[in-house]
Amino acid sequence: MGFFDFLRRPLSAMPPMIASPYAPEPDLGKLIVADLYPDLPTALTRESALKVPAVKRAHDIVCGVLARMPWRLYDGDTEVDEQPRWLLSSASGLPPRDLRWGVASDLFMCGWAAIGFKLVGGLPDDALHLPYGTWTLEDNGTVTATHEDIPTRYLQRIIPIRLGYGSNGMLFDGYDTIADARSIEAAYRDRIENPVALTILSLAAERWDGWSPEERQTFLNTWKTNRSGKGGATALKPDWVTVDMPGQLPTDLFESGRNANRLDIANHAGLPAALVEGAKQSGGGDIHYSSEAGGAQRNELWDFGIAKYADAIESRLSLDDVCEKGLSIRVDASNYLTATPVEPQTSED
Repeated sequence: MGFFDFLRRPLSAMPPMIASPYAPEPDLGKLIVADLYPDLPTALTRESALKVPAVKRAHDIVCGVLARMPWRLYDGDTEVDEQPRWLLSSASGLPPRDLRWGVASDLFMCGWAAIGFKLVGGLPDDALHLPYGTWTLEDNGTVTATHEDIPTRYLQRIIPIRLGYGSNGMLFDGYDTIADARSIEAAYRDRIENPVALTILSLAAERWDGWSPEERQTFLNTWKTNRSGKGGATALKPDWVTVDMPGQLPTDLFESGRNANRLDIANHAGLPAALVEGAKQSGGGDIHYSSEAGGAQRNELWDFGIAKYADAIESRLSLDDVCEKGLSIRVDASNYLTATPVEPQTSED
């Protein structure tokens, strides 16, 4: 089976060592935990992190926005007329959008990403995203592929991309916050399934004293069964039973803790908290734009969050081992950074 067939298989068909097409080795998570949290009993993987709704939303916002932005070759501030083929198409069977999504996902989760290139004349001609976990960065700075099914033509030059010093990805930096989210969710689910007692049945003293523990439990079970059945909102009781309802199950159970956790995840991701919460800023309206000199409209989501991923990609791919000296590769955000969306750009052929 080839590498691409391997990636295209559904997750249910993946062997136990495979976690997802973008992180084929869950042992990576164990390495993370072993280095940073040696006392923790379990590892955090990409898949377990994405089960946290706030992480999933932040991840998909970053990857979705960046994957829609084509990469372009520039000479100074002028876009080169004849673009390198690997920026527009691929012979791998996977479109450039997959390359961009995979790189963004790895940077978001792990702080590192890698692209494997096929070379022609010493420069890239075709490219393939190498999922995190299929390559290693040696102490001397060289990159070695560790997955045997990666086509050798994409191993002629492997380019690692680092998010930045101090930014190690969500699986590293957000470990405690994600663990807290899972704990809060588990506690919330347990409280919903096992709510505090909202109804108290008080028996007359002679009944209580005259009944055995088994008889008391039988009476209680009968009451609970009838209340949970059809028409249970209306009950019939003898006068020696007093019914007290001291309170209601709060609808905002654990709300403050869950909201605080979503805010922490948004901060780790560098996104406005309102986006992760799924709500508009200030309780309504659209995401705010801020005006800059020259009348250009800049989205704060880009300025304070997603731009760091684009900067990392541009900085590494603009070195002379990817494009000719004097040229640079940029993430084309021109469509995204306009106040009024324009027609989608053609980014692939």
